[in-house]
Amino acid sequence: MTFPIVSNTDELAESSDQRASENLSLAAYERIKSDILSADLPPRTRLKVGFVCERYGFGSSPVREALTLLSGEGFVTRTEGRGFAVADVSVEEYVELTETRCWLEELALRNSIERGGEAWENAIVVAFYRFSRSQRPASGTSLALNTEWTQRHRAFHDALIAECGSKWLLAYCQQLREQTYRYRRVVGEERPGGTLNEHENLMKAVLDRRPEVAVPLLAQHYRSRTEATLARFDKEAGRTSLPLASRRRSSKRD
Repeated sequence: MTFPIVSNTDELAESSDQRASENLSLAAYERIKSDILSADLPPRTRLKVGFVCERYGFGSSPVREALTLLSGEGFVTRTEGRGFAVADVSVEEYVELTETRCWLEELALRNSIERGGEAWENAIVVAFYRFSRSQRPASGTSLALNTEWTQRHRAFHDALIAECGSKWLLAYCQQLREQTYRYRRVVGEERPGGTLNEHENLMKAVLDRRPEVAVPLLAQHYRSRTEATLARFDKEAGRTSLPLASRRRSSKRD
């Protein structure tokens, strides 16, 4: 008895096509997301598939998949009958984002201090050294995502919470960081975040395993940036600026 020879050529070709499609979708996702984060695509911008395809040079399928992913992350909204648009911004949401970021990173930092070993400590020291050696952007310089200072600043904060023990927690922390960055770019804030001394004090508290000191320092670091961004929001709207603490109390009452 003879058996037919089954070729896997078709399966390999199908698998290759699928990988190519996924790569295109990922590339489209990264390009669109980068422009949303930098505010090159401002809030409420309509993201018609044809417009996005023409702007970035991708086909409709990768673009639709990319927009769907961004919708799931909160950077894009999708309305029945109207399609996709860049998510809007508001003072209330920005306050909520900041508070949620503080809550999650407090948990991540406490867990990392408890779990982290010598390799974690060394990674923090190296990240801080590299950050300290980078040129701080001058006042009025646009805070682009790809500057050396911005990348090393992000790497230092990533190192602090790297041993929290949860990939999901780290992913949420990253998503909230990106959302708050978008807000700063939308209002045109260009002041670099925190002094080198602030970061060094935070590092020392973490390495000394003192969460009661490190956690408030981290929260204050984020909230001080939020204060500056909210002040610009209020200035553009012609409102009197309120302290973040007052806004938080108002939000809780509502």
